[in-house]
Amino acid sequence: MAARRTMRRVGQALLLAVSMIALSAGVAYAQQAADLDSLNQQIIDNPQDVALNLSYARAAEAQGKPRLALVAYERILINDPSNEEARRGYERIRRQIEPGYTIARLEVGARWDSNALNASDDSFVLFTDDREATTYYGKLLVANESEFMNRRWRSLLNIDIEQTPDLEDLDYDFVGVETGPIFYAAPHLAALPSIGGGAAWLGGDLYFTEVNLNLMLEGRVTGASYWARARAGFRDYDPNENSFFDTVTENGPYVELRAGVTKPHLFFERDTLLVSPFVRWSDIDGTVYSFSLFDELSPGKYFEYGADVNYNYQISDHVQASVGALYRERDFRDSIREDTYLSPQASVTVQSVFNCSCDVRLQYRYRDNDTNDFQSDYNADQVSLSLLTRF
Repeated sequence: MAARRTMRRVGQALLLAVSMIALSAGVAYAQQAADLDSLNQQIIDNPQDVALNLSYARAAEAQGKPRLALVAYERILINDPSNEEARRGYERIRRQIEPGYTIARLEVGARWDSNALNASDDSFVLFTDDREATTYYGKLLVANESEFMNRRWRSLLNIDIEQTPDLEDLDYDFVGVETGPIFYAAPHLAALPSIGGGAAWLGGDLYFTEVNLNLMLEGRVTGASYWARARAGFRDYDPNENSFFDTVTENGPYVELRAGVTKPHLFFERDTLLVSPFVRWSDIDGTVYSFSLFDELSPGKYFEYGADVNYNYQISDHVQASVGALYRERDFRDSIREDTYLSPQASVTVQSVFNCSCDVRLQYRYRDNDTNDFQSDYNADQVSLSLLTRF
């Protein structure tokens, strides 16, 4: 009996404690709601008061009402665009309530190249007709952003398919994936660490596999958007002695830095400049003797740098013209070989055709590789016609 009375008293004490906690929480919530209503009434009388709006935004966030907080931050930024707390709060809440999404970009087309094998003019093996070929290709990029483990994540799927019927050894397929969380470092700056991997096939046989670690920064400043990516990876080439192109490279690490800046309205209302510099260091093993250089060459051991620059002009609501060039300087380590690659381009894109989000692009590109290895010195004309769509 005594044990039962003791258990009954303990139960009553626990029930009383839970009741007091619930009552306290209810009182606190009611007090917070009252404070929020009181601040709202004060803001109605003085909507431009920055301190009042900041207090209201903080209280709304504390009560789990992000949309009310967003409105308060917006009011502050209308009157005080440089207010740092309001800017950070606005970006934080906007990203918090932004719904997840999945978008895809697909490009399919045909590309004719006058020198698909990158053969030197000094080569006595190939005739002119053997150099040119048409490649049919498709490129798919799928991006998804959604909530995972109480944080927004971005995942990417990249698929490239190239088929060259006249030169089947050039058939190329690639599949890559990448995923990682998004961290908001500043009002207009996001950091995206991620892990990725991929595999490629050449001529129908496995070409290489790789894993990589990435850090991406994305942001906006003074009317321009920018991004920067650091990537470190390890690539393993599959030995294939049955292909026309015997695999020389073996395996090893690489590191690359890439960035991009997009500046609209550079000179005119309808123009845009895109600049994308890059640096890459590769230390992939594999050596072959070059009889043209009388020297050993490791194709996977090099340092390169360059940039891709393009200027776009919107001629009309549905027609865009573009000119630009890709420049790359590559120095092979432990070898005297040096390559300079320059590829200017011009294109015309007809936008929103076929009553859908579809663009048709016609592009001409000239490719020139200038090197001290005469067997690898080449130039070519390239014309491509492609259909691009987003869904």
